[in-house]
Parts: sequence; C-alpha cells; structure tokens
Amino acid sequence: MATLASPKNIYFFLKKGGSFTDFRRVLFGTYHTSNSSYYKAVLGQYTNFSSYTGIFTESMNLSTIHTNADIQRGVLGKSSKSVMARHGKPDFVFTEKKLSIFVYKWKFNGLKTRCEVHLYNDQAFLVNYIYNHLDRSERDYIIDTVTGKYLSNYENQVDFQQSKISDRNSNLLMIDDFLMGLKITYLCSAESDWYEAMIADLNDRKEKLDARVRISEKRFFNKI
Repeated sequence: MATLASPKNIYFFLKKGGSFTDFRRVLFGTYHTSNSSYYKAVLGQYTNFSSYTGIFTESMNLSTIHTNADIQRGVLGKSSKSVMARHGKPDFVFTEKKLSIFVYKWKFNGLKTRCEVHLYNDQAFLVNYIYNHLDRSERDYIIDTVTGKYLSNYENQVDFQQSKISDRNSNLLMIDDFLMGLKITYLCSAESDWYEAMIADLNDRKEKLDARVRISEKRFFNKI
C-alpha cells in the first residue's frame, strides 16, 4: 500500500532517524514494492490462526511478573483507525478475511525494528517488535529498557526465557531472544473478544475440513 507521506508523517519519519534513501522509498512507494512478497510469505503463517493460539498456549507455561504500567497502551484492544492515528499509515498491510496485519519499519537510536500490529475483527490483539542482527550490547540495551519501563521497582533479574510480564488488564509481554536478534511480543488478554472469536473460527474451519474429508472418504469407498 504505497502512500504519499503527509508533512506530519515526513517529520515523524525523519525524527525516527531514517536515511534519505529510505525516506525516498517510502515517499515514492518503491519500499513497499520491493518487500511485499517477503511480507506476504512471512505473515502468511498466521492465516490458520494456530500460530496465535500457540503463542497464547506457550505463554501459559511462563511464570508471571506483574507490572503497574499498561502494556502497549493505546494499541492493544484498539481499532485500526486508532492504531493509525497513533502510528500513522503502515508501510504494508496484510489482509486475510477477518485478519489484518499492519507492518511498520522504524529506527530508534540506530536500532532498526519491524513492528507488526495484528488485528482480528478490527481489534488489535497482538504486537510484535522484531530486531534483527543485534550485538550483545544492543540486546542488553533493549531488554534493560523494556525492563526499566515495566518493572522499574523490580529488584531481581528477569529471565524472559522462563517469565512473562502481565499488567492489570492481563495483557502480556514476552521476549524471545533468538539467534541474531530479539522479538518482543505484546499479547492482548485472552478474556478479550479476539480469543473466543478466533477459537470459534478455528472450530468452524475444522468442522468444514472434517466434512470434506468424510465426503472424500465416502467417494473413495463407493469407487473401490
């Protein structure tokens, strides 16, 4: 979705430290064109919804550290209109029926990140910040900053391989330290509408698939 940046978005982009080359790509749409196939391939994994339920299931295995700060306030649980009012127009939008994923490319203090805002039934329920190709000092800086924001009074060192952060609304924050970078995941409470609606959709898909399998088996049975 190549769009012409408004003066406000131009200022926002320059403020984030983007180079002139990157700015020119956003302005004239070549940035989106060169990455659309990549984004479709990467984000296509979410269309069966099992990835989302898997994230939630995995979160249940982590111990919980509570925070008084709201996690991704102004984004989680909000509509697409509210997300764009906060972050501007995304660089790329992936859509599949009720699912939409907004992709933003930002740069903070020299650190490039891809932000994904996932919406179901026009409600943001998951946000990913993905940082690639980090050295140890950059990893430590990001983790220390996140910890300082949400756990300013927490005295122990946080092991994010075993722990998650939960706010008063039961929204979650998890950090995955993979080989070359970090992925920070912010997940809306399962008590929100998205989870039950998605589970119902998954069950409906399973019933339709089972029905097709039964029909195929019956046709095969009648042919042999």
